[in-house]
Amino acid sequence: MLTSLLHLLLIIAFAVVFAWSLYNALVFFTGLFSWFNRKKSTKISSNYNKLSGDQFPFVSIIVPVKNGERVLPRLMNSLLSLDYPKDKMEIILVEDGSHDNSYNLCLEYARKHPHLIKVLHRDESRGKPDALNFALKHASGDVLAFFDVDSIVERDSLKRAVELLSKPNVAAIQQRTASLNHNQNILTRLIYIEETCSSIILEGRNVLKLFVPLTGSCMFIKRSAIEKVGGWNAESLTEDAELSVRLLKEGFIVIYDNEVGAYQEAPASLRSFIKQRMRWYRGLIETFAQSLNLVKSLRRKFIDAVAYLASPLMVLLSQFFYCSLAAVVLLGYNSPILQIIFQISLISLLLFIASLASFLLKFVNWRLNETLLASCLTFCYWFLVASIVLISLLNVLLGTKREWHETPKG
Repeated sequence: MLTSLLHLLLIIAFAVVFAWSLYNALVFFTGLFSWFNRKKSTKISSNYNKLSGDQFPFVSIIVPVKNGERVLPRLMNSLLSLDYPKDKMEIILVEDGSHDNSYNLCLEYARKHPHLIKVLHRDESRGKPDALNFALKHASGDVLAFFDVDSIVERDSLKRAVELLSKPNVAAIQQRTASLNHNQNILTRLIYIEETCSSIILEGRNVLKLFVPLTGSCMFIKRSAIEKVGGWNAESLTEDAELSVRLLKEGFIVIYDNEVGAYQEAPASLRSFIKQRMRWYRGLIETFAQSLNLVKSLRRKFIDAVAYLASPLMVLLSQFFYCSLAAVVLLGYNSPILQIIFQISLISLLLFIASLASFLLKFVNWRLNETLLASCLTFCYWFLVASIVLISLLNVLLGTKREWHETPKG
């Protein structure tokens, strides 16, 4: 009886994991095909450089700053170098209870650029979304741009976003973000693989007109849209994804733009990585639970949004499935159908390794030994992520206190 139940659970898990994997593979290869075609083409796809004069809307660039003394100068250098009329923009630095010299550094920039930079200060931090709501009250722009303090922004970023926001019903633009320290150690290399694949999936989502989430930095939102949905949810640990769902409910469109963007730091230590991901995954799981009623509408984009938010749980389920399947087969408690499932799963994993290695060799330009090592270590990374998801899920179920952990920036 117990064996039969285990077999049934494995078959159900296989069906769910396989369907979810095929769906994301379709999105990934759609994004990869789009990305590859754009790389081959020399045609400029945007006319944003043709904007001039009164065509430029006023933009408020909002940057939450907490303990960012070491990285703020490089962000400010990139923001001050943006190819955008300075009389059409303002930079709002929200100094949010730092313990280093960030506040004085912000004031120094404001003294040098009094008509461009505004500094807001809070003695006590209440998390990033609360700081963003605080800045929103002081912002003058029709378009709001958001960057993390460790970002380095490309010069054309703002012009490109403004042009895309001129399209009907487009409320927000999420631009590409990438690690600037991906060669620091093996962890940052694995994070770089993950975020590169995520970037391609986001492009695929954009091409297929699926749910496109905001990712927290290098994002641009119309002021009218964010005010209509009520600003940021100060209780959310993943305020960007939660806001994306509310924009979707109101019928707004979010576009992903992979042509320009910003670079930022990935966690370089295991401790920082685990703390960051525990916040991310708990926030996504809570947002997933709050958004389950979207499925009732039977609208493709709504169902896709729920599927996206379920991604951490699917990682956990897939890890459980592969480990359980391997244990069952090795212990001899198998059947013809489990043998078929085992063979399909093994072939899928081998195809995944081959695809990942080919991708790294072709597009990331790593050496063969680096590629093979990274491809193999991806499974260790996958197991680590699943473990963090499990802890995050337990925190949600047990109702433990939410904590906003700041990721150290070097």
